[in-house]
Amino acid sequence: MKLRYRTLLLGLFIGILGFSTLPANAQIGDVGQILQSGKADANTLARAYLQPFGSGFGAALNTGWTNTAKPHKKFGFDLTISSGLAIVPGADKTFDVQSLNLQQLEIESGGNIAQTINGKDIAGPTLAAYADPDGPGGISEQKIFDFQMPKGTDFGYVPSPMIKAGVGLIKDTELMFRYMPKTTIGDFGSFNLFGVGAKHGINQWLPGGNLLPVNLSLMFGYTNMEVGSGFDVTAQDVIEDPQNTENPYSASQWDGQKITMNTDAWSINALVGKTLPMISIYGGIGYEASTFNIKTPGSYPTVVPNPDYSNDPNNNEPFIVDAVDEPLDISIDGDNGFRALAGFRFRFAVFHISGSYTLSNYSSYNVGFGISFR
Repeated sequence: MKLRYRTLLLGLFIGILGFSTLPANAQIGDVGQILQSGKADANTLARAYLQPFGSGFGAALNTGWTNTAKPHKKFGFDLTISSGLAIVPGADKTFDVQSLNLQQLEIESGGNIAQTINGKDIAGPTLAAYADPDGPGGISEQKIFDFQMPKGTDFGYVPSPMIKAGVGLIKDTELMFRYMPKTTIGDFGSFNLFGVGAKHGINQWLPGGNLLPVNLSLMFGYTNMEVGSGFDVTAQDVIEDPQNTENPYSASQWDGQKITMNTDAWSINALVGKTLPMISIYGGIGYEASTFNIKTPGSYPTVVPNPDYSNDPNNNEPFIVDAVDEPLDISIDGDNGFRALAGFRFRFAVFHISGSYTLSNYSSYNVGFGISFR
């Protein structure tokens, strides 16, 4: 039986963050089937499937911090709404299941290559788990479950919107903030975001720096985003052979299931640019990093051989539902690193529009609009 979850990981992000750029049918509900694989294999498969999303989301969050190299003047201010869009490299759109050295699962059909979350909209190989109800060394090995690796979304990008405010202080220094309180949106779940950054002009510290025709600055930004949503997986979702599977649990055993995703992203950059009355342009180099964490609190059902079957097969079923607590606990370090960036800002009175491009392992675009003073 294929599991279909009300909460879809990618749909969660896209629905919460308000993006409509993904195809409407982009779904990865079958990811939930991985949870019945046991902690080791579930974590291995989920990490491989979600790796590009973690790296891309961190890269996208690291954009949008600035639209000029020049910090605001004292008490200057801007409020900017922007959207980052990270590009997933082609090599990260598939992975080889055979190379993962899975402990319980084996490939049953469909070849070795599976799609990642940002891969093509085609199904991956079918994986299966086998066990003998009589225990190791028995001769009646049976399949206890199988599932097909989920499709990709056929969307090779990772979006991330944000709202940023900046205020100018003394000594050519600007403080920047990102904030969204914890917000729940319908059945999709909840999210909250916090970020802090700073930009400091360094012309003042260089001999003759104030005579230079360009602005030089250093900038740092850090963002944390948390997303959570509930799961609803019961024993009936994983039992394929009700006549031979015992379920010792009540329905309340599966209460409290949810998925939580936490991203930390930071970058440091050296910028050079020129600000004119209507247009600003800038470029720079820097370093970025991110960490994407996924956890699934709660208890989740799986099917295993019944240890009591071999001793009393007349009164016990060969298989039994087991509970796996918190099956996923994954930390994905973003494939980020050194980067180069360039951007612009057009200003019309107090309003502005901006755009930038970042060249890195996960290159990204950012576009924004807002208001700005001084």
